[in-house]
Amino acid sequence: MTENAIKFQPGAILHDAIVGAFRAQGRGFDIWCAENGVSSSNARNATFGQSRGPKGRALLARIIDAAGRDFVMAAYAKRLRDHHAMISQESR
Repeated sequence: MTENAIKFQPGAILHDAIVGAFRAQGRGFDIWCAENGVSSSNARNATFGQSRGPKGRALLARIIDAAGRDFVMAAYAKRLRDHHAMISQESR
């Protein structure tokens, strides 16, 4: 898999993991955006998958790196497992 390949499915779960990672650092998503000259709406579009072109993918990678790729991966994976468990329980 190439370095630029997206390993995350953009959407609410990824966005929440990113926001949580910034909060864990004592920072905020919107603060990072302002400090880096990125509009919050463009950043949200990238995390929610509304912007999937080259610029959107590059911005998403930048945001994930700034939030802490390992932390985001762990939070994202936990949220996916929790969501799967919830759906599994509901389908019974």
